Amino acid sequence: MNGLPVQEGGDGDETGDVETLALLGGRVEVTLQRVGEIWSDPVWDAPAGRLDGALSEALGRLAGALLTMAASDLLERVEDRLIEISVTLTDDAAVRELNREWRDKDRPTNVLSFPAEAIDPDDPETIDDVLDLLPAEAPLMLGDVVVAAETVRAEAARQGKVSRAHLMHLVAHGLLHLLGHDHVEDDQAERMEAIEIRCLAGFDIADPYAEIEGAPDSD
Repeated sequence: MNGLPVQEGGDGDETGDVETLALLGGRVEVTLQRVGEIWSDPVWDAPAGRLDGALSEALGRLAGALLTMAASDLLERVEDRLIEISVTLTDDAAVRELNREWRDKDRPTNVLSFPAEAIDPDDPETIDDVLDLLPAEAPLMLGDVVVAAETVRAEAARQGKVSRAHLMHLVAHGLLHLLGHDHVEDDQAERMEAIEIRCLAGFDIADPYAEIEGAPDSD
């Protein structure tokens, strides 16, 4: 999939809030779309570690750090070519529809990723293969990450986490999928989780996989 269509707002007649975040000196552009009033909920304003301030700015800082950490081969090989990513913050209904259409699962989930290219993080030559097929001036579109607000908020409450912190973890998780990471095998999952933990720790966000004392699910 190369860019999901822009979604309508919650009442069906308004387009969601769309911003373009320029990261890493303009080498990466993230199109961030927020759909629905649920993303105006103050619950998303509470700082997650050092990821404070406006939500879009916080997501941009997280994405920049994650790409620096996990996409060094990609950044080197694309040279001056622009890298594009789409992140859509929407609601459970929209994610449920995507989950049904693309995964045959008729239920919402916290985050969905739609990589646009087949990149193997263990084989940088797969990046060259992708670039060889692109016109000289064309940007490299990595794909789409889509997040479901109600599910993220409910999971955060159930796990005793700050909602923004849980959101940041899921966006990091989704971005890693766009970079070719997966968690089908145990070693893949361990590697993916290690990157997420290290990235979040850089912003003073606790290990999202650690059991939280006193959380409802900690028993």
